Amino acid sequence: MSITKKDFPILEYDSKQKAILMPNRKNLYSFPKKAVFPFLNNEIYQYSKENNCEQIGEFVTITKVFPIYKTIHNGIDLCLCQAPLGSSAAVQFLDFLISYGVKEIITIGCCGSLIDIPENEFLIPTEALRDEGTSYHYLPPSRTVSLNQTAVNSIKSVLNKKGISYQLCKTWTTDGFYRETIDMVNYRKEEGCTVVEMECAGLAACAEFRNAIFGQILYTADTLANFDIHDDRGWGKDSDAIALELALDAVCAI
Repeated sequence: MSITKKDFPILEYDSKQKAILMPNRKNLYSFPKKAVFPFLNNEIYQYSKENNCEQIGEFVTITKVFPIYKTIHNGIDLCLCQAPLGSSAAVQFLDFLISYGVKEIITIGCCGSLIDIPENEFLIPTEALRDEGTSYHYLPPSRTVSLNQTAVNSIKSVLNKKGISYQLCKTWTTDGFYRETIDMVNYRKEEGCTVVEMECAGLAACAEFRNAIFGQILYTADTLANFDIHDDRGWGKDSDAIALELALDAVCAI
């Protein structure tokens, strides 16, 4: 038996690659090797119109159909599609993309600052704390998951080339958007987390399990640095467009 049994279900793990329900069960598509998978909305559709992107597929869910576009950047064919909010939904889509040929992925998205970091600052996560559920279905239990070093180096190279400052970071990936209590924020900060978001650990675990290269570009949006006062600031909107361009460059550089 490949299952590791534990007292708590979230810690139980099956190492088998093949499941009863596989993401490529319908044999629908053949996607480019590289993909940009942003937590954005208007910027993706605006980019697809301006660049005459071809829709090459779709990811169908009960609540929404996600178009999958093909674009050419720096002479390289890429997938471009919106990532849904939350680790479970985002990983389901990522696993689908990987099953149809995607092997190198750069994701972008905003994050909450746990310490005093200005809004619209760029960060590259090198480690994600696994305070969500999805990653535990892809990797054995551990406190954190490391981001792929090839992807991290690619992102660093692009930001350095463009003269954009950034920080390397450990991020807290949580399912509980409304459960970021004062004590929990302090606890996460004590173990080195400087930002919080909802998907990185799950995406990194899925990619590692499927032997794909995954990296993420984060930029600061709201802040929890003042403990009992949450400040939306501008939700990092000023960074959306430039982050998309950085992701396109970074995935091409892998």
